[in-house]
Amino acid sequence: MKFHMGRRTRLSAVLVLMAVLIFGWAEQWPVRLSIFNAIPAEAQHSQQAVPAPPDNEQEDSAADNFASEEYMNYRCYHVGSLVNDPDNGGYGKSSNAARRVQPQSNGRGLYILAQPNVVVPSRRGAEMRIVLVNLTGQLLSFAASDSCLSIVQEAQDTDGNWKPIDRFPAPYCGNSYHRVFLARNHYWAITAPRYKGSIPTQLRFTMLLEDGSQLHSNVFAGSINPDQFHLKPLSPVE
Repeated sequence: MKFHMGRRTRLSAVLVLMAVLIFGWAEQWPVRLSIFNAIPAEAQHSQQAVPAPPDNEQEDSAADNFASEEYMNYRCYHVGSLVNDPDNGGYGKSSNAARRVQPQSNGRGLYILAQPNVVVPSRRGAEMRIVLVNLTGQLLSFAASDSCLSIVQEAQDTDGNWKPIDRFPAPYCGNSYHRVFLARNHYWAITAPRYKGSIPTQLRFTMLLEDGSQLHSNVFAGSINPDQFHLKPLSPVE
């Protein structure tokens, strides 16, 4: 049996499709309009910040989610933007969408909170969680490369100096650079490696903000291997 679509049926289908497109555009337009007034995240937003968990994710004091690495690794901390950056295209996107901060949180300002005992599954295995929280009351923008924030994990060396133990990956092309947007009262949850090695030390996460200042997380205890302060040496060419 053949089905014939009449003129009236085709017109109805077109009208329904137009209504869906218009509704979607109208729903996103206030957000898209607001990002032109987004404020770049700067040192002023982290002043007098009060770090606190943005949700009730449970910690496990007996968590065994450690990874042992011989050398420094390249690491990308992916986040999904509120909307796509309207000024750029061709960059890698992420599905790691922001979540709303729960009302019981006592946090304030812009901060990174490291949660080493919150175990999160990832494609690399069980990892720890860090959260970037925006409780400033403003829509903030962050510089990114292929949806990676400029975050590195740092450790104290034997002299007490903070040094990176992972490295931001180099972008593939000029289109990799863009901005990501985090609405007020929202946060990004990011998985991160929790290292275990031969040297007990203190660790933290550091993020470079758009004004050149740095945003540091809380400090937590851990251990690393000594060569994690260095990239793996290149093999000699024979």
